[in-house]
Amino acid sequence: MTSGNRLIIDDTNFFTEAVGDHGLEQSDLEALSPRLDGLRERLKGWRQGSEPTFFHLPFEPDHLQTVYEWGQRITAGFQRLVVLGMGGSSLGGEMLVQCLGGSEALSNVLFIDNVDPVGIEETLQGVAWDDTMVLAISKSGNTAETLAQLLTLLPHMERALGARVVRDHLLAITEDEDGALARVARSFQAPVLPHPPVGGRYSVLSPVGLLPAYAAGIDVEAVVAGAAHMAEKCLEADITTNPALRGGGAQYLLAEQGKSQTILMPYFERLNKVGSWFRQLWAESLGKLDAEGRHRGLTPARALGATDQHSQLQLYLQGPADKTFTLFIADEMVYCGDRIPARFKEVGAVASLAGHSLGELLAAEFMATRETLTRNGRPNRTIRMPALDGSVLGELIMLLEVETVVVAELLGVDPFDQPAVEESKVLTREYLAQMEGRINL
Repeated sequence: MTSGNRLIIDDTNFFTEAVGDHGLEQSDLEALSPRLDGLRERLKGWRQGSEPTFFHLPFEPDHLQTVYEWGQRITAGFQRLVVLGMGGSSLGGEMLVQCLGGSEALSNVLFIDNVDPVGIEETLQGVAWDDTMVLAISKSGNTAETLAQLLTLLPHMERALGARVVRDHLLAITEDEDGALARVARSFQAPVLPHPPVGGRYSVLSPVGLLPAYAAGIDVEAVVAGAAHMAEKCLEADITTNPALRGGGAQYLLAEQGKSQTILMPYFERLNKVGSWFRQLWAESLGKLDAEGRHRGLTPARALGATDQHSQLQLYLQGPADKTFTLFIADEMVYCGDRIPARFKEVGAVASLAGHSLGELLAAEFMATRETLTRNGRPNRTIRMPALDGSVLGELIMLLEVETVVVAELLGVDPFDQPAVEESKVLTREYLAQMEGRINL
């Protein structure tokens, strides 16, 4: 068992003592340690800022200063923020807002992360452009979907505001000052902020994720402080006490045994978006060819407790033994929710429920799932948080990012590139060029 400041990680059920032959031997984990020496040294350099990486983001005060400056402008001048982006440009901010913002935040900070025309129309229904700021994010500045989102919104903004006023309602974040996004923004004399020189899926702890979070009223300083604390924990040399080396190493070893599917299952609906963010982080960072041309990677999937006990648990227990499970629980959930009245306790199925809160039922479902997985030899771990707040979520973000890098190191792949997705982007533009009013799918 390892911990951050408040995050408690119990991986007992990854090991043979709990799950039998489907688990790991502690000695196998310890034997991995020398293979991570190179990464240990790089992490030390990253902590000092030897090169731009996600690991140093919590220690760069300029990012928070930018977030405060622009966040205060947005919240003082506008009722709503609309964020345009794809993948990492959107998912990090969405995760922070959904996890830590309330219902008002979810209605005041809107994310458009697709080019589904019906979805965009429904998201923007009733938006008053005179009190709305649009934040367009693309690291490359040339993401086709983000450009399409912005270019289709601009005529609506121009009609409502006038072309000269659009500049006061538009903000862009991009790395390439000569990219299309920067050029479009500058054509309106709208400001352009620099995207940090890290991949979009690793950018949540920069203005890319923190600015939407600030606009939603979230304590971004607590998020960054939690991430910084976990980063320091991830510098520990001992693989048995370093939470990321231990967690990443264990998941790599289990994958080498054939358990290459990673299921994230929060028992807290507000954490559901963590699964969406993690899927991109894990898949795009690990799904690569190694130096010998072998196809490598672990497949991420998300489930939601207790909902997916009814839709997935049968598969998890009696389907292929090719999965590991990370279950999330927040202690505060136990004390939430109305109590189930005893008025029908004479009805058989009601008797065990009467007098318990919905939070107690959810906690019991979590414990039952964990125990059932363990009894059936399915390796699982629990990440427990006393409460879901900014500091804890910051710790979790940094933990999952460093675990990703650990697994990539052991697989022999680069966690920071994504060469295969370029083919799809090229083909998309080719198909667009072929369309002349008729589409043959």
